[in-house]
Amino acid sequence: MREPGWELHARSGRAVLVRDVDHEVDPGRLRLPDSLVEALHEWAHVAETAHEAAEPGDRELISKRGRQLAMRLAAETGGQIGYLDPLSGRLDRIGRPRPPAPRRYALPVPREEPTPWGPGLAVSAIIAAIATTTLVVVTLGLADVSGVLAAVVNLAVAAGFAPSIWLGRRIAVWRWVAYGTAAGIVLAWLVLLLTLLSPYTPHV
Repeated sequence: MREPGWELHARSGRAVLVRDVDHEVDPGRLRLPDSLVEALHEWAHVAETAHEAAEPGDRELISKRGRQLAMRLAAETGGQIGYLDPLSGRLDRIGRPRPPAPRRYALPVPREEPTPWGPGLAVSAIIAAIATTTLVVVTLGLADVSGVLAAVVNLAVAAGFAPSIWLGRRIAVWRWVAYGTAAGIVLAWLVLLLTLLSPYTPHV
């Protein structure tokens, strides 16, 4: 049984490439060097004229020349070429068959989990309450001494938490803590501003 692919034949003094028995193509129609096409037809013509009257040594040279041309043809096409010896009728495979195309496997797409808004907002609210209460107590205590000192402390706290809040905003669990801390700092600032803007009531 013949394998699928091109086969080099010599027919009626012309070199032809055969595929699937009925499909014949002149080598000149393929993208082959002109020198190779000319050499193929010359070899086929010599093989046709020497088919019956050739000496054993000449027959061997013709077969060897055909194999050499088949090797060049396999190198040009990048695949395996069948070589049908016009004198002996023997079919040989020359060159390496093309490797099969690698199979592509689709990577599984990770399923995106739903955002836990309920528990997340609850955690943020608790953290915000703790941060607000702590900062308000500290702020009001310092505001009695100096409003500027209270503002400086709040700025220092905000600057200290800013990197952690920025890094934690993309982490699944810690983002809720970061949101709560940010909200607590903002609420503490609002309390500080309201305290500083409220009229001072002297003690009687």
